[in-house]
Amino acid sequence: MNLQLIEPPTSVSDGLLQFGKISINEEYRKKWNVHHLDDFVCLTRNSELLRPTLYRIGGLNNPKLNKDEYFMLLKHVEAFYSDEITKVKKDKPHLESLWCILDKNGNEKVEFRTFESAYLLKDSCIYSVGSHYYNIETKEYYGSGSTSMSSKDFLFLDNSYDKDPLKRGVMKINKKNGTWELFPDK
Repeated sequence: MNLQLIEPPTSVSDGLLQFGKISINEEYRKKWNVHHLDDFVCLTRNSELLRPTLYRIGGLNNPKLNKDEYFMLLKHVEAFYSDEITKVKKDKPHLESLWCILDKNGNEKVEFRTFESAYLLKDSCIYSVGSHYYNIETKEYYGSGSTSMSSKDFLFLDNSYDKDPLKRGVMKINKKNGTWELFPDK
């Protein structure tokens, strides 16, 4: 893949993470059926590409680089459609979109499967997929909450029906470090 920065970041020596707008050469576009997408970005620091990965900001997502501890981007990876989708060989290659969570340094922490909808809890190290809650750094599974509530510092998760009886009740999870305490059902 030949990526070329087309809008160099404004300041080059401050060490901050920045988005760079990139262009993809026509040969690559043709090979991977990239016809209409022109809003790809990459991550740079001091005008240097962090990795040759195509990202898009996507949806209602609004990452605040160098402010948020974690943010989400759509990562695009080379993939092939199965015969169930198309048997036309030339249409099989495509760029698959996967949500991923990155930390403030641009390191990819969690990558989700195709069509998996993740939610990043604002100002925290916690994310959810469906109603399942996890820690970004430790990968710890907190539980599957039927309801949740959030304050400035904590997530309160109703985990009354957890498979593990020792985790049943309301979990008070620290949004910054992921530690938790349980207020048991009984």
